[in-house]
Amino acid sequence: MTLSAPKYLSLLLTLAATTASLAATREPAALHNKLVTLRCDPQAGTCALSWPDGTHIGPFAAAVEIEGHQHLTTTDYPSHKIARGNSSGEITILHSGLPDSPNLIQHITLPASQPYILLDVEAASDHTISTRHISPLILAPGGSAKLSTGGTPHVIFTPWDNDMWVHYNEPANPDPKAQFDPAKDPDSYEITAIYDNASRHGLVLGSITHDLWRTGILARRLAPQSVGELEIYGGATGHWSHDVEPHGLVSGTHVKSPQILVGYFPDWRDGLETFGRENARIHPPLPWHDGVPFGWNSWAAYAQFIDRKKYDAVADFIHTDLEPKGFQNNHTTYINWDGGWSQLTDTEIIAAAKRIHAQGQKAGIYMVPFAYYYDDLSKVVEGTNGKYTWNDLILRDSHGQPLPKIDGPFHPLDPTHPGTLQHIDWQLARFVAWGYDSVKIDFLNSGALEGHHHDPAITTGVQAYSFGMQRIEDDLAPAKIGRPFFISLSIAPLFPAYGHSRRISCDAFGRIEDSDYLLNAATYSWWTNGTLYQFNDPDHTVIAKDKDPYHDQSLPNSVQTLEEARSRVNATVISGTLLIDSDDLMDPKAQARARELLTNPEVLAIARAGRAFRPVEAESGIHATPLFLRSEKDGSVYLAAFNYSEDQPATLEVDLTRLGLSPTKTYTAHDLWTNQSQPIHGKLTLHLTPAQSRLIHLYWK
Repeated sequence: MTLSAPKYLSLLLTLAATTASLAATREPAALHNKLVTLRCDPQAGTCALSWPDGTHIGPFAAAVEIEGHQHLTTTDYPSHKIARGNSSGEITILHSGLPDSPNLIQHITLPASQPYILLDVEAASDHTISTRHISPLILAPGGSAKLSTGGTPHVIFTPWDNDMWVHYNEPANPDPKAQFDPAKDPDSYEITAIYDNASRHGLVLGSITHDLWRTGILARRLAPQSVGELEIYGGATGHWSHDVEPHGLVSGTHVKSPQILVGYFPDWRDGLETFGRENARIHPPLPWHDGVPFGWNSWAAYAQFIDRKKYDAVADFIHTDLEPKGFQNNHTTYINWDGGWSQLTDTEIIAAAKRIHAQGQKAGIYMVPFAYYYDDLSKVVEGTNGKYTWNDLILRDSHGQPLPKIDGPFHPLDPTHPGTLQHIDWQLARFVAWGYDSVKIDFLNSGALEGHHHDPAITTGVQAYSFGMQRIEDDLAPAKIGRPFFISLSIAPLFPAYGHSRRISCDAFGRIEDSDYLLNAATYSWWTNGTLYQFNDPDHTVIAKDKDPYHDQSLPNSVQTLEEARSRVNATVISGTLLIDSDDLMDPKAQARARELLTNPEVLAIARAGRAFRPVEAESGIHATPLFLRSEKDGSVYLAAFNYSEDQPATLEVDLTRLGLSPTKTYTAHDLWTNQSQPIHGKLTLHLTPAQSRLIHLYWK
């Protein structure tokens, strides 16, 4: 369709009000500072980005697929008018004149003194339009993304969530069980970096708004220094989003894409941290002022066989034996029930919290708000006054059929259904009334599935997830309940960010392969700590257990060595971090190991700081990098080094310049575990036994 003259004028007035525009022009336009230049061609309907060293992206366009199979790209339109804002760093481009089609409007901002742009596209019409796919950036024919240095670039695959032991860079995994379908799955969800590891130069591209769309990124046709196919789009689904329904329709007379950041950085790690801060500017992490939680969780120790006797005994051991030796933060520890607490009576649960409060500890509990574990769907839902059964709450597809179970027995629930919300309100109110101080909420990805929602205003999985998570935050807001309450996310999407912490991986237990898996997530998502969430959560720390609950019981036991256990502690403390043990601390052997590994004052200080370490190198695929660092204000660095082999030694040669240190100075390398020091000049050589890791402070006087 073509907009009438009055409506076209109205649209221009809207653009003027939005961007404080003084004029629209068909002349070429540019935004630039010393770090990046954006040039837009009003004849072609494309733009291009370039950076001083020759890196560029373009030409690129924007696009939308209108329901009914109409694919529109800005290059399809005959008219492209550019309106400048009052700020020298803002332009709006109106693409119009295509019969029987909505207009497309690009909004582009170049923040001052930054090497990136912020970009979105809007489809505008005088009647309702609907879309499942909208792209604020897609390379035009002949376009490319080209780095100035390096060979074939690395492209980070960021998983949608942390379920089913997914790894970062999973699509590169040749294992057919990964089930990656290039025709359906994006190359990354929400965020990626495209970088050269040797120079560390890299592009960072991703969504910074997460209230409506699930964002996908395609980065394909890789060649030396270039990407030949690049698209960032709202509307992604795939194997790793667990969806069987297409992305929900977004409808209206004005439909806007997610806003994205597109930038280039001399160090891609700086780029991801900058991306995190941009997200925090729009959606700040939930405030928390009581420090990093230290404590214990029941799952790895006892699974569903937890009881009051075990809970009390562990709390007592931690209080009388570990806390005096330093295992505490702000003079307290959290003693957390996991799944299985519901087998106890309310009286027992209340008494347990009172008992540990009396000895200065805090109590944590567990819930699953967006999934139902059992198959008796006729059962009345607690907290709904008998109005609803679980069958009423089930999330259904467009034909009214229940969505398939995920994670084994879990039925996904509709976060917008009043029964779901009433049950959440009821359960959280009980936790507060019982005196609990924190909650671990699990299997949250069920609430982000695409489906047909009870609230007709909510049409996408991300929208529904945001709706449900905001209800949880509101129910536990300190202003409402009169005290802080820690919200810990377990199985959950990376975006949108709610709660105080989010587990960065799926379950990680005590073996060296668990540390490798966990640190694969830390290698590529350390930047979420302090930006999306107050703390990254490296899962419960297991230091004295041979098997995890999911281990094949037909296989022989294999002993968790002391070095494996120490590596699990080191992996925890560098991640951001919650320091939550999960061992059978009624067992004297576990108690002895806890005394040895959970009371080192220098290691505990690393954990209390709550600052995630960065990867030193990042070409590890589905594995973790062996080296992580944290830079200090005094010019020193903390270095963590890991050998992920369970039976082979490793030698790591560490060039100090890769750590940001001077090649001409002599540093002292102080080992936090052995308390031994040695002078280092130029490089550091580390000989690691199987499964060994080291934490080292490198400083210069």
